[in-house]
Amino acid sequence: MALASACSSAALCAIPQTHGRPKAPCSFAPSSRPPAPDRRRRSPAAAAAGGSSAGGFGGGSSSTAAQEAAVTKDYIKWAGEAGIISPKMQQAYFGELRGAKALDAIAPDEIFVTVPRAAAVVVAPNERCPCPDFVDAAFYKEAPWFVKMAVLLLWERSRGRASPVWGYIEQLPSSIDTPVRWSEAELVELQYAPAINEIRQQQAAWRQQYDKFSAAVKQGKHSYEDFLWALENVRSRAFSGPYTGSSVVEKARTLGLLLAAGGAYAAWQQLPLEQALNGLISVLVFNIMYDLLLSKKLKWYALCPVVDAINHSSLVESNVEYEYFRDQFVLSTKSAYKPGEQVFISYGAQSNGSLLQYYAFTEPNNPNDVYAFEAAIGGQKMQLTVNAKGSFTAECQAAARAALGGSSVQDDQLRTALLQAAEAELASKPTSAADDERLLQTPHLMAPRQRAAVEFRLEKKRVLERAIGRSRKRLGKQ
Repeated sequence: MALASACSSAALCAIPQTHGRPKAPCSFAPSSRPPAPDRRRRSPAAAAAGGSSAGGFGGGSSSTAAQEAAVTKDYIKWAGEAGIISPKMQQAYFGELRGAKALDAIAPDEIFVTVPRAAAVVVAPNERCPCPDFVDAAFYKEAPWFVKMAVLLLWERSRGRASPVWGYIEQLPSSIDTPVRWSEAELVELQYAPAINEIRQQQAAWRQQYDKFSAAVKQGKHSYEDFLWALENVRSRAFSGPYTGSSVVEKARTLGLLLAAGGAYAAWQQLPLEQALNGLISVLVFNIMYDLLLSKKLKWYALCPVVDAINHSSLVESNVEYEYFRDQFVLSTKSAYKPGEQVFISYGAQSNGSLLQYYAFTEPNNPNDVYAFEAAIGGQKMQLTVNAKGSFTAECQAAARAALGGSSVQDDQLRTALLQAAEAELASKPTSAADDERLLQTPHLMAPRQRAAVEFRLEKKRVLERAIGRSRKRLGKQ
């Protein structure tokens, strides 16, 4: 990501995924107030359509509600003590959907959430293992960033209220129920091969990472369910951005030590104090400038409390930035919000495959969605990709044209071939879009995972239908 300003801040973004599109994201003693399954991570359109996310539930017992209220109260207290500032926003429920509500008017580009770095969970590149007593340092060094962050969550959770982020840990959902947990029969209900294949690979990869973690952990026994809890929270909540090196606050502490050492060195060497200190300050300034240059090459990852409780919309533009000289993360959005309105941020330009896989929801009319499939054109098998507007990508059009004979191929011949491929793909589905729409009219008759699968596959079929309609129109068949 580019620096947001020349020297003071760097923008972070939700972890992007590539999913079904061209490559152009111990068993611990339960806490005294266990958080409920996640009831967030929905777009405004999905919320308007009604229902909860794949891992959500409606209603709930009074005891569960009391537990949630207690956790929320503790979380708010912890956030205030941690220095998190969000006077214009608070967590709220919109029906059965948990999100963030504006308490006062929020203007475009106004910073309305501030999170000190010390209140966030951060993974920096090439850092030493911060918990060598909890897990083998060699394992931590070689682990991918999301496993490192999952290890940090498990470690912090094991520390209870001795952890500096205990309030954040306590309120994390106990379950998100992303498709990595689904059975093969449940995955097949997605009716979309790219998503099914991605999730199968994820299931195998996460199990492999768990086996490595189990061999490397030093404190207690940790179940695969514990590991999944941590990984799902990381993959659905983390932001990434250019790494800025150690904070200027840490450098200031170092400067204090250097100044003291410089005075002693000057006395010992019988040098003018000014000469010794000038050299030390030059080193400090060089290190700050090096950090800013370094940020263009390396990335770090952060879980930002309060910020990560805000729901997603592809229709908004938001910015999570790290302010280097203040050592804090800040949030702003290009949208304006009135008191009482739900506040949204964007998790990035992600297809519905990515949103379902890592966030457990599908966004209706997602402008970033795609449909990818294999088809035979001109006797050659190839990958075709349709964007959310129903247009075949330029790359697959070029490949299809080449398969049909090259530059001599007429546009209508190309459109006909692509239309036939899309029609054949849509006809191959076990259910039609109309069938899926009828199923969603009685959501209470479906299990949460079945409903999530139907919502997902319906949106994919609509992308194909737009491609078919667009091609037919250009061919004059409508």
